[in-house]
Amino acid sequence: MTDSIETQQLEVLVQITQLIATLDLDEVLLHTLARMTEVAGASQASFFLIDERENTVQRFIAARDMDPQKKSMVSHSVLEHGLAGWVLANAEAAIVTDTMEDSRWLMLDDKERVRSALCVPFFIEGRIRGVMTLEHPEPDHFSNEDLRLAKAVANQAAIALHNAELFDRVQTQERQLEAVLDSISEGLIAVDHDWGIRLLNPAAEALLGVSADAAVGQHLDKVSQNPLFARLTETISQANMTTGRKPFELRDELAAKDYVVNVAVLHQGDPAEVGYAIALYDVTSLKDLNRLKTHMIKMASHDLKNPLGVLLGYVDLVWSDVSNNHVPPPTYIEAIYKSITRMETLIASLLDANRSEQQAFNRVAIDPYELLQASLEDAMPLAEQHHHEIVKNVQPNLHPIKGDFVELREAMSNLLSNSVKYTPDGGTITINVYIEEDRFYFSVKDTGYGIPADQQSHIFESYFRANTPATAHINGTGVGLSLVKEVIERHGGHVWFDSQEGRGSTFGFWLPMLDRQLPITSS
Repeated sequence: MTDSIETQQLEVLVQITQLIATLDLDEVLLHTLARMTEVAGASQASFFLIDERENTVQRFIAARDMDPQKKSMVSHSVLEHGLAGWVLANAEAAIVTDTMEDSRWLMLDDKERVRSALCVPFFIEGRIRGVMTLEHPEPDHFSNEDLRLAKAVANQAAIALHNAELFDRVQTQERQLEAVLDSISEGLIAVDHDWGIRLLNPAAEALLGVSADAAVGQHLDKVSQNPLFARLTETISQANMTTGRKPFELRDELAAKDYVVNVAVLHQGDPAEVGYAIALYDVTSLKDLNRLKTHMIKMASHDLKNPLGVLLGYVDLVWSDVSNNHVPPPTYIEAIYKSITRMETLIASLLDANRSEQQAFNRVAIDPYELLQASLEDAMPLAEQHHHEIVKNVQPNLHPIKGDFVELREAMSNLLSNSVKYTPDGGTITINVYIEEDRFYFSVKDTGYGIPADQQSHIFESYFRANTPATAHINGTGVGLSLVKEVIERHGGHVWFDSQEGRGSTFGFWLPMLDRQLPITSS
């Protein structure tokens, strides 16, 4: 061996060793083949990379140009019947001095003439993971020196090949993980021990209102103006999790969204410092359905009492007239009919399955005068029995409002009936209806018993009733005002009250004027 050839071979080994720093798998394979082809004087070369898990071809760099279908057929045939397959099966290198006389060589049906070949296995962690084949058109081209160099190159290149393959696998897994994260509709956020955001998917970007590039590195509790994430951080911190996972519920009041949050601990280098993987599942529709069910049950148990009470009252009057051989006046029959119709409407609204898909109410244009009149019809019989004076201050030329007529009628009727019930006989009920600053206002003021100051903070809670000696004789369930609050807030409005014990109360609400329309003239 001449000094120049030996120097060339050493240069090849040095170049192959330098490939250890290369993380591109294809670059490692192509560079290795190119340098071996050059130094061994081969005409062309091929390489099979075998998948370690499935024992199938992971990469095939062919010595000839061929279409993908033919390339697949050739690779299968060569590994089944050719020299590369023999080397793979026997785990040893081989030289074919003359392909015409060696049965290990598989002749391909093409114009390329190969008369000699050299084939060496590549071992990674004790297993054959690749086979390199060098070809030449003349017999007896490859020597034992070529074989020794090829083995040395294979040993060095195997290390670079392993590193590049690991990097390629990590990149593939990252791409797969990224695709999975992008396709998940739930918001996913990963934070470190200091609440710095490390990763988030598009759904989480939408929740935060910040792009991933802008969010990564920022603290979770400060990255968004939405207080939801400050509460999320606080809740997880209070849980003091060090292992495992934990679910809890959280509500975004700004967006009116409900979430089930699953938190899993991510261990870092220091066992005392843990990060978290946070998944937010939007369960608003389920919560809305549950709230709707609760609301409907309350409405069925409470609001049906009003028309039923009116109905029973008029039936008693009819029975009294009939018992005294008097013909009941038509107004009694009309009132009975209206009460039955109202109950039928309420029951129909409870059974309307479409209401749940429309967020529990139908937005339609409503004549506020018609709405007020319908609500007064519900309360007037009882007010007349108690000899109350009804004062109506109704602004003329009111604009239409939008909402659910049935629910708004129930809200008004509840406030009116409460004023009637909780005002001693001969009291005054004052109704105010007006529009101010694009809001529709309705309020009922009475001269009744009033509410003790220490009980007022609970007045809109379900099943709560103010407890005083003066009101102990009044029947009620304590759900009416909570229903009013639910209805008004679902319409985007606000309910309020002012009360002094012994002097009376004022209950009211406002609703947003959703559309500018021509005013309606009061009749």
